Amino acid sequence: MVLLGGGYTGVWAARRMTRAVRSGALRDVRIRMVSAEPEHSFHGWTAEVITGHVRPERARVPLTQLLPGVELVHGRVGAVDPRRRTVQVQTATGLRQLSYDQLVVGVGSRDATERVPGLAEHAWSLKDPDGLAALRTHLDTLPPGATIVVAGAGFTGVEAATAIAQQVPTARVLLAHPGPVALPMLRPRFSRVADYAIDQARRCGVEFIPGARLLRVSAEGAELDTEGFVASATVITTIGQTPVALPGLDAFARDASGRLATDRCLGVAPGIWAGGDVAAVPHPSGQGACPANALWAIYHGKRIGANLVRTLQGRAPRPFTFPGLGQGASLGVGRGAAELYGVQLTGWPAWLARWVFFHWFMPSRRIGLVTALDWIRPRETVGTDDSAYLYATA
Repeated sequence: MVLLGGGYTGVWAARRMTRAVRSGALRDVRIRMVSAEPEHSFHGWTAEVITGHVRPERARVPLTQLLPGVELVHGRVGAVDPRRRTVQVQTATGLRQLSYDQLVVGVGSRDATERVPGLAEHAWSLKDPDGLAALRTHLDTLPPGATIVVAGAGFTGVEAATAIAQQVPTARVLLAHPGPVALPMLRPRFSRVADYAIDQARRCGVEFIPGARLLRVSAEGAELDTEGFVASATVITTIGQTPVALPGLDAFARDASGRLATDRCLGVAPGIWAGGDVAAVPHPSGQGACPANALWAIYHGKRIGANLVRTLQGRAPRPFTFPGLGQGASLGVGRGAAELYGVQLTGWPAWLARWVFFHWFMPSRRIGLVTALDWIRPRETVGTDDSAYLYATA
């Protein structure tokens, strides 16, 4: 077994298979994971890392610690050869060629930096854990009155802009988005949740700039099509992701966004499976494909792992049936905005539901417990040597 990517899909698929190996349900199985990073990153705590409620290191777990029994190959995938069933991996010591009987593609997505000139060179990314930790430190160095531009008004953009406004109350935080209203993915069905989130962001000082598409980013600031040039040393991108494309998989069908098309069992072709942001998995409802976010990637990984076990046992794979749970954001302690199974929640109920949910789905139970305890420990016992990670005022 070769799993490409140490994200949610790969980790949860590997965990399902290693359990089968330990229980004796599978024999003579070798599981390898190829990952460009030695750690698995949990992306749910973006706002909490910015405000200092969650330490950056809590959101990262070494793959060797997380997946005992799985051989980790630290490197980047160069190409896949489905005909020969091989994967080329560029490692620190040179090029390796791995053969596989079953391949799991879970390489995820990257920031769509090609959409805007200068984005890759001058904007901050919230997807990269190192970048998020560096942004947290950078915010502490900003002078009073600094202008911060956040591009994109989805859940991540609104949540991040609000957290920044709370953490740096002297800054001017601008949230630019091309549409007429923020959080369009919630409307009209969950308009009450969207309106609550926007109201909380505004109360923290976030200024919304609707109809403003990001055209260019430089070291001096951002250019918006309706506002012109906005001077700012801090531009943050939340404008979307692009699926990672692997050479050698070009012949397989993809959807309009570039995701690999799978069948209902998450199969791409005989011996090849895909899940997470890189895959267009049919939604169990029969309407379109599954959303590209962490929760769906986790359940994709679980189903792929279970289907691999079934396949090796000579049984037919089962279709993906997870219906989804909902979505949510934190706008500060006690100020949550969420929909759970279609029910709209705001305030403390939404915040607590999200808090419990995120701790539960952290890949390491030990790290999840420690992270939860950090919220109730006295402030002086929670901080690190870097005062930037001390609790922020809610």
